[in-house]
Amino acid sequence: MKPDRVGCPSKVTRCALTGLLVLLSLVESANAQRAIRPWRLTGAQLVQRLGNVDPSTVPWSAQSSLPSRALAAQWIDANNGHFVLGYFQAVRDLTEGKSWCWSPVETKPDEMWDAVRIRLQRMTDAQLKRDGADLIVEVLQERWPCASRRKP
Repeated sequence: MKPDRVGCPSKVTRCALTGLLVLLSLVESANAQRAIRPWRLTGAQLVQRLGNVDPSTVPWSAQSSLPSRALAAQWIDANNGHFVLGYFQAVRDLTEGKSWCWSPVETKPDEMWDAVRIRLQRMTDAQLKRDGADLIVEVLQERWPCASRRKP
């Protein structure tokens, strides 16, 4: 074998480089698997954000910008509610006309949110382990199917 510049046989260098590339791709693959869709929420995470925050679990001190732990919990509840509503609205806007069809004659937009929220809160723990966006779409499909899928 012919040695390369640093005195190693060229086949060994190629094997080492190939091994290094394989190792790097495995590490990258493992990192990608850990970070798959971190922005997606389960149904349980959505429902948890719809519930009331226990004030005793809120980190709070006298130096806090909110005057009491109870008000801090209410502030978190309000933010969580806005977050879940925004998540619902994004899923709704992305899937309307594709997965389900809204009719202004049949329902008002607020009724859609109420229907989804109530249905999520009534789901079993097993159902809530699934992807929250998928659960939202399923509720919308059941309540507002497109004309081609409407049952007579």
